[in-house]
Amino acid sequence: MLKTALVSDRRYMLHVAGRAHPERPERVETMIEMAESLGRPGLIPLTPRPATPAELALCHSADYIAAVERTAALRRFDFDPDTRTSSATWKVAGLAAGGALTAIEAIIGGAAENAFALVRPPGHHAFAGRAMGFCFFNNVAIAARALIDRHGFRRVLILDWDVHHGNGTQELFYESADVMYMSIHQYPFYPGTGAFNELGAGAGAGYTVNAPLPATFGDDEYLRIFDDLLMPMARRFNPEFVLVSAGFDCHYRDPLGGMRVTEAGFLAMTRRLKRLAAECCAGRMAMILEGGYDLRALAESGRAVLEELGRAADEPIARPAAGVRAIPIIQRARYFHEPLWRFN
Repeated sequence: MLKTALVSDRRYMLHVAGRAHPERPERVETMIEMAESLGRPGLIPLTPRPATPAELALCHSADYIAAVERTAALRRFDFDPDTRTSSATWKVAGLAAGGALTAIEAIIGGAAENAFALVRPPGHHAFAGRAMGFCFFNNVAIAARALIDRHGFRRVLILDWDVHHGNGTQELFYESADVMYMSIHQYPFYPGTGAFNELGAGAGAGYTVNAPLPATFGDDEYLRIFDDLLMPMARRFNPEFVLVSAGFDCHYRDPLGGMRVTEAGFLAMTRRLKRLAAECCAGRMAMILEGGYDLRALAESGRAVLEELGRAADEPIARPAAGVRAIPIIQRARYFHEPLWRFN
């Protein structure tokens, strides 16, 4: 049984974006209650620490950090119609970034072999100087930059399976070769980015990999794309640490997305990533919660992932029996990446 650090805190419930807002406090409450009832051996509960201003500045501008901090004096402030603060948001968003850092530190320090940070608000839409899409600080990006700048890692993989493209994360590493950003997402869909030809630029050319999918794709299509596109490219990159933007809004019950992934699909994706991490980087993998807005789907999918994180990395991986609708997606992505990543 592998040791998994579980980073969670009910203080994440203090951020309130609005009475009818889908990114509501109950999201993290239901995940914490699920984890508390799990009884899984090797699960190590950890309390997150706040990110320091210097850690936030790894990915965000000083002016923007100050703008978020000023909202602590306000009952409500809207960065955009979707991205609203309450007076607690400044501290809670810093605690979400700190939760991602707590997860990677537990792995680096040897307390756990992998980790799952149950944080909110989510982060993958946040830019260096802009809040967007329910996100204020880019939790996974801050963790990746800390791994490189503070802990000496040279190659970090971020795989994002949230139903929405992580445009903020992509932008932050678009010209970087030390972070490979992969996203499998519904397209066209909010935020409108994540096309095949968004490949990275400069030194980062080829290190951004997008698999834009039409609505209604489910487990078989996702897993075929993992097996024939994402995992082969990730193995060539040979990461020293794996980070996962784990959004559960591609679940078939989610009210915002149009995909058909099940709990079994999330388990199977986690198994593939866990095998990759075992082969490339001694199992070092941290999952950071992003979206997911149906509470039952969120809890049941999170349970499947947490249970899988505890299993040995040599569990069998079954190739999907179907998923032929994914073949044109794989072929199109390979076409754009073939000059840099040979597939044969």
